[in-house]
Amino acid sequence: MTTTTGMLRGYTLQRTVAFIESGYFDEKTKRQIMDGLPAESKALLAAAKPAEWYPRDALVHMMRGIAAVKNDEVGSYNDLVESGRFVASEATNTFLKLLMKVLTPTLYAKKTPELWARDHRGSGHFEVDADKAHEGRLRMKLVGADGFDHIGIAGIGFLTFGMAAMGKRDFEVTQKGWSLATPSPHEILYDIRWKL
Repeated sequence: MTTTTGMLRGYTLQRTVAFIESGYFDEKTKRQIMDGLPAESKALLAAAKPAEWYPRDALVHMMRGIAAVKNDEVGSYNDLVESGRFVASEATNTFLKLLMKVLTPTLYAKKTPELWARDHRGSGHFEVDADKAHEGRLRMKLVGADGFDHIGIAGIGFLTFGMAAMGKRDFEVTQKGWSLATPSPHEILYDIRWKL
């Protein structure tokens, strides 16, 4: 396994495995993703503890496997968003779920850099522009997650989970920067819009 400087909490690895095994994919596809992981990743996943730090490589391999299932811009994007949404929903404790009900999109966006830093090291940072929040629009940017293939699209799953948890039903999250050809751009721009 290629070791990167990027580290993440073990729960992200555990929840991504749980997503793959959740029934979202059929049995053959699930086995294809998991069997395709390098031996080092399989060993790390078997021993991972939720709060410990691990190299992000095992997650990168799983994300590549998820993206390869459909291997097209729309299908891969949708599967990656669903993986991020699943991880966010499973990883959010009861207190945070209650807190989400009283947060505004602006406060949620402003907390995102802190939440990212809590669970990721050496994988860039989030920047937030809330100047147009009064119009129902936020802009965010994930900068410096180079080599962290597909995390930008799984991140949309986190953002959509957050918006839904706040009770927003009519919202849209779009991105610029990611494609199958550029799975880990230096910057990914997010545009979040909702009806006031």
